[in-house]
Amino acid sequence: MAQIIPLFKRMAQKEPNKESWEGRKEKFFSFSMGDKAFVVPAVDVAEVAVFSSLIEIPTNTEIVSGVVNVRGTVIPIINLRKRLGLPKDFVIDSKTKVIYFKPKQDFFIGMIVDNVDFRLTEGIILPKSASLGDSDNNDEVIMEEKDTNCRFKVFLIDDLVKPNEFEEVQKVLEAF
Repeated sequence: MAQIIPLFKRMAQKEPNKESWEGRKEKFFSFSMGDKAFVVPAVDVAEVAVFSSLIEIPTNTEIVSGVVNVRGTVIPIINLRKRLGLPKDFVIDSKTKVIYFKPKQDFFIGMIVDNVDFRLTEGIILPKSASLGDSDNNDEVIMEEKDTNCRFKVFLIDDLVKPNEFEEVQKVLEAF
């Protein structure tokens, strides 16, 4: 059975710009894909579930892996591993989970991840000049875990999925 996580709305901040995040405290879920760890703002997560069977479908975009049926709703599953510098293929095991996001009204997308830590972590968004040291990308949003020196790249679905790709994903849904 899926573990339901309440969906919170970002107050007055549907599409925040990265500069406005600096210094903000927020709660995050941490997850891993391959050898990389990420955090995602808890308010962006609609649900986390155990991976179920994926229905592969032919598409014009490489980002869509297929669809799943969740309680009668068809949800596209995206694969962002290549974009994150990881091999596109993934191994499914007992730790494999799907994180569901609701980037738009009446529209869900899911992403397969290797592992999710269900414990909420509180962190603060660092200034843009902060980095993880393994990347020259100054456009990344970095979070530092409260009371530790652990830093994570913040996973922002709107940054990784381009608007035209959202349109492609919606076309996949319309085919059902």
